[in-house]
Amino acid sequence: MIERIRKAYDGEIYGISFFSYFASNYQLAPSSKTLWKALIQVETLTADLLENTLNKHQVQYDRNNLVMINKGSKDAQEWVHLPWGELIETLLSWVDPYEKKYRYWEDEARNETETFQLIAAHETAIYECWQAEEIGMSGVPILLEFIKKYNQK
Repeated sequence: MIERIRKAYDGEIYGISFFSYFASNYQLAPSSKTLWKALIQVETLTADLLENTLNKHQVQYDRNNLVMINKGSKDAQEWVHLPWGELIETLLSWVDPYEKKYRYWEDEARNETETFQLIAAHETAIYECWQAEEIGMSGVPILLEFIKKYNQK
């Protein structure tokens, strides 16, 4: 189970890099700057909280994991040219299997259940954010709700 937490942590490092690339380079929806910032905050907060669990179990991790940072940036480069609507559809399809996988991990967890709830909740917030964006609503409030809830932990 702890290996799943470490993998999720690596995914946060990837996500920070991925969304940071969009924040710096996506020009096709000027209002998206706030969204990218909130997505980065969700990923960063989740990584910070996962570090607590990894430290408790004396599991090594690398906040500057260049493999994940480079992969996040490289993957973002492939999609940064997409028009807003197409980007939203692409990101929804991309996030969907992770949201399901993390919910499955949460259901299976017998220890560190709060950590697995966090992992699942963060991915669900991102997924629901993109669902809101798809129907023309801002996904930012969904992300801010997650941040508010978990910033208190």
